[in-house]
Amino acid sequence: MSDEQPEDPAEREAEKKQEAEKKRAAPEAEGEQPAPASEDEAQAAPEPEAPNPTTNASDPANARKLDQDARAMENAIAALMGVRGGISNVFVANTIGLVDAGPPRAGGAYHGSLPTGPVPRRAISAVVETFVEPDGYRGLRERLRDQHLVLLRAPAGWGRTATALALLSAECAEGVAKLSPDTDLRSPSAPVDLAGDHGYLLETLEPDQAAALTEFALNLWRRRLADAKARMIVLVGTGTPLRERELADYLVDGAPREDDRALVLSHFRAGLRAAGRASGDLTGFPEFADLVEEVVGRAMRAQDLADFGRGLCAVVLGERVVEDVRLQYARSAEAAFREWFDSLPDNEHRAFAIALATLDGMPLATVAEASTTLATFIQAAEVPDQRDRTRDVFAVRTLRLVERVEAELTSVVEDSDLGSLTTEVVRYRDPHRPRKVLQHVWREYTEAHGVVRDWLCELGSSPDRQVRIRAGVAVGLLSLSEFDHARRHVIERWADENQYWERQAVIGALRLPAMQPELQPLIARMIDRWLPGKAATGRRVAAVAALGTLPIMTTDQVLKRLRKAADTDQWRMVIAIADSITTLSLELDRLNLVLAALLRWSASHRVELRNTALNCVLQLTAYLQVFEEGSTDPWPGLLWVADLDRREEEPEHPVVAGGRGMSRREAVVTLIARALNAQHFVPEAIKVVHRWVRTAQRDATQREPLGALLVEVAAATGDPTTLRFYLTDWARTRRGPAEAATALLAALNHQEDRP
Repeated sequence: MSDEQPEDPAEREAEKKQEAEKKRAAPEAEGEQPAPASEDEAQAAPEPEAPNPTTNASDPANARKLDQDARAMENAIAALMGVRGGISNVFVANTIGLVDAGPPRAGGAYHGSLPTGPVPRRAISAVVETFVEPDGYRGLRERLRDQHLVLLRAPAGWGRTATALALLSAECAEGVAKLSPDTDLRSPSAPVDLAGDHGYLLETLEPDQAAALTEFALNLWRRRLADAKARMIVLVGTGTPLRERELADYLVDGAPREDDRALVLSHFRAGLRAAGRASGDLTGFPEFADLVEEVVGRAMRAQDLADFGRGLCAVVLGERVVEDVRLQYARSAEAAFREWFDSLPDNEHRAFAIALATLDGMPLATVAEASTTLATFIQAAEVPDQRDRTRDVFAVRTLRLVERVEAELTSVVEDSDLGSLTTEVVRYRDPHRPRKVLQHVWREYTEAHGVVRDWLCELGSSPDRQVRIRAGVAVGLLSLSEFDHARRHVIERWADENQYWERQAVIGALRLPAMQPELQPLIARMIDRWLPGKAATGRRVAAVAALGTLPIMTTDQVLKRLRKAADTDQWRMVIAIADSITTLSLELDRLNLVLAALLRWSASHRVELRNTALNCVLQLTAYLQVFEEGSTDPWPGLLWVADLDRREEEPEHPVVAGGRGMSRREAVVTLIARALNAQHFVPEAIKVVHRWVRTAQRDATQREPLGALLVEVAAATGDPTTLRFYLTDWARTRRGPAEAATALLAALNHQEDRP
């Protein structure tokens, strides 16, 4: 794309119309990067009627949209990773979730690298439970004890991350944290707060940093770690350039893995224990014998061996049949796959295979429609003259396509905007085939790159949430081999649309790359490149949305960037920031930092920053919920958080703002009071309180905690008469929450009558 702009206004307008008509036109030539729209152009672009961010933040129905987005994203990742059933939907009490989205869900298996920041103890426990010590583990442990710092070098798939986590958790009782991928070991003064008896993991070293790393720098890090009584492991790939002789004192090479059977067995037994079954040995299941011997005799990744062990466990539990597991790990699997794809008779079959790989597990009609579109794209590339139509509309029956590509039809229960319904979906029999198909097409058929890329670009604008997110995740998978290509030709094209649909596709495209340690620094720099400016450009809004979703930075780093973006009155930006803040708040450990940030922002003298903060506060009050044991209705999330502190004799003070620490309850009270004192936020804030009171009407267990909270909020606002007025009005309203409002009024009056 040329950077020159036509001087004639009419010519410029004509060029814009022409570009709009060519939405699916081939992207810029390889090596050329599209020039981003200027801020003036972005501001001049016609805006749709802007929603009111405050109304958006106070409407709990929007929380369902956020949750559906998250579920669709996790299901898309699971489908490409070969995990059938997607994410778990198991009831979990005392966990923060989103309103109107069903019970908070248990975390499923996590694929890829760890999120930056403290590693949850449950994640470490899961690793330790199935960990098998590699050869040389004791020597590695001694080196870490003596030196406080170790560079662990091993090939991908060896089990580097699991070994590092198991070792750090054994040596550091207070916890383990993953360092930001942009941590620079060449600078011993890098801003890393080292805490006593904590372990730190740096999951990747960029080649440039690794090649320039010196013994002097590592000695300074060693001294710093020793002074803090902390330990650190840095993971290094076998191809990473290093000054080996200079760094010999710190470098430990992982020994070749000798006992793959033990790794399979550990995950097999762990699955049985989790299901409440007695853990047995593989030898007790003769139907596995040949398959186990075949699999452990191959050079497989540790993660694949773990999946294999869990697959055998699923067979014992009756969740799978052994032939499914055998299909995944047959010796000739790769050759059989290539033979299968090459034997597909025509472009209709190949298009269906690729569409199903992208949309595996979605309704048959949706997959068939996407397949037809891709076949049209293929024909357009092979036969450019549109008048020369060679495809017969009724040439291929869909069910024959399904059978020919070794897929199956099945029924599942889906969560739609109108509620749950049973849907017939199509999926590959082999759950690992979707990923293989996409990677095979991308590696083997370079002529297909442009066709598949443009087709995925169009799917990213689909009105179907599942389709556009699946398209994004498919682009993310293909980007693992050439991220910059996908960024320039697909991801940034979607971002520049500056629409919610395409923004979901952008986040989907970044999820898998964000799980790869070597790509995390690149994605962080890309986001930092998108963020500057004042206008709500597509890339800037997408960057804000990505900050709350991708595990590439610590919470402090995310909040620092959101703070700069939050000084705005652009509705797109305000809504995106509030959504990111809400996503961050779903974990208690991060909620402390979020509350502290909102306290600072809402006390700012900058009006736009203050208003953005109060929108975030309003959204947290409206969107968050917790299922408390013994209650008939879910609690408002912030009420539950505040009441946790009230139940403690000496509550902690983890929220640090303005140089002083306070409890979460104090922070919640202060923020709600500020929303009730802000003129433009009072009506919506009162609506949220009204919903809380109506919930307390249905669930009497919430009345006393809510009354205690409102007493403190009223004191913080300095105006108890406002809350009393509304409670009195609600108590008198026909079919209103009379009993709850009366009880809450009594709590306010009792507090006022106290001497």
